[in-house]
Amino acid sequence: MAAGAVVLAATLQSLHHLQQRFWSQQATILGNQDVRIGLEIMESEFRQVGTAGASQNAVLRAGPQTVEFTANLASLETALTEPVSPWQLDLSVADGKDWPKDKKVVVCAQDRCAETKLARNGRANRLVLTGALGQAFPAGSVVRVSNHVRYYLGTDQSGGTSLMRMVDGGANPLIGNVRAFGLRYLDREGKITQDRARVARIRIELAVGPRAPAVSREVGLRGR
Repeated sequence: MAAGAVVLAATLQSLHHLQQRFWSQQATILGNQDVRIGLEIMESEFRQVGTAGASQNAVLRAGPQTVEFTANLASLETALTEPVSPWQLDLSVADGKDWPKDKKVVVCAQDRCAETKLARNGRANRLVLTGALGQAFPAGSVVRVSNHVRYYLGTDQSGGTSLMRMVDGGANPLIGNVRAFGLRYLDREGKITQDRARVARIRIELAVGPRAPAVSREVGLRGR
């Protein structure tokens, strides 16, 4: 009986150890997937910096752990089919279907841009604005949606440190359990720059969990 109890205890202890290893491995796998998917999202959106309008003004903030920029994340783009006056609120466009209400839109001619917001969801050939553009634009001018995107470190619901992603005011954790996070900004020559107008590449450095090695990525900005 005593020997059987010892064997049973040893077996249970072994099973408990194996179970702990299994859950630890599962947590590592899930953590790695979160990092991979999160970095893919971040890299994809960094590439779209400057696609919403005037690219020289697209990087709004370039901090060591925070970056803000404008981008046309859903690639919503159309063109004016008729000229627009400075005070006009209705735009005749080639295709405005599925453009969401309250989104910022940017209208650009060759040498200038103006922005406002949509008063209602877009229609097939019409966009209605909340405010006038303040200047005239010819037919053929490009119209794009402009999203305000921000990445930064924040605290998640469990009290841990997470890499946060905010788009047009709505923020959510993208990668959790962040140990270290840093951003560096490079110009076209590959030199570190603090000038937001000269940023052409962003270098991401990220470490997650207590022991995982740091990951580094460098992303070119399509609009630059």
